[in-house]
Amino acid sequence: MPNVIGRGADGANGANGIDGQTGSAGIDGRDARCAWNGDDPASNGTNGGRGTDGNRGTHGGDARNGTDVTIRVSDFIVGVDVDTRGGTGGRGGAGGAGGRGGAGGDGGDGQDCEPDGRGGNGGPGATGGAGGTGGNGGDGGNITIIAETLDFANINTSAEGGPGGLGGDGGIGGAGGAGGARGGGNGSPGSNGPTGNNGLRGADGGISIIRRT
Repeated sequence: MPNVIGRGADGANGANGIDGQTGSAGIDGRDARCAWNGDDPASNGTNGGRGTDGNRGTHGGDARNGTDVTIRVSDFIVGVDVDTRGGTGGRGGAGGAGGRGGAGGDGGDGQDCEPDGRGGNGGPGATGGAGGTGGNGGDGGNITIIAETLDFANINTSAEGGPGGLGGDGGIGGAGGAGGARGGGNGSPGSNGPTGNNGLRGADGGISIIRRT
């Protein structure tokens, strides 16, 4: 007797989230002006902007259930394998990376007549996107075998529920922006996004072997 395959299809994997964008750059400070009638001081550079957060990955697709199968035979001579396992849930998409902080503006040049302006601080990096949730596994299909003669050594059945899909990885936090020239500090890095939850395991299908009298 040929094998009977009624396994559920696996779920589709989720799409990865879109990466965040780099923050806006700071504005450079104005250089000093040295003049006989009075000096104009140099100005400070402005701080860089924060990067934008990465987007969340999409959820993995749920798997299909296994197909219910009923077999009626008079005798198991060559054996039979019946597979009605549920499909595996799709993996969640990874979160997008957080955007990098913008660079700080340079401090103005004192031109040897005034103190230099201070460079702006680099912007903070953004948070990475959360990973998508894994899809749920499919339920195993029910198997019913009706036969006049039963030889259990020749019956192999698989009706387990499919495993849930793995949650997507969290996106990496964005790097801090570089500080502007003349004393600007670098921005702080962003936090990584959380990993997505795993999908649920499907329920096992029932297996019934009935002797027909």
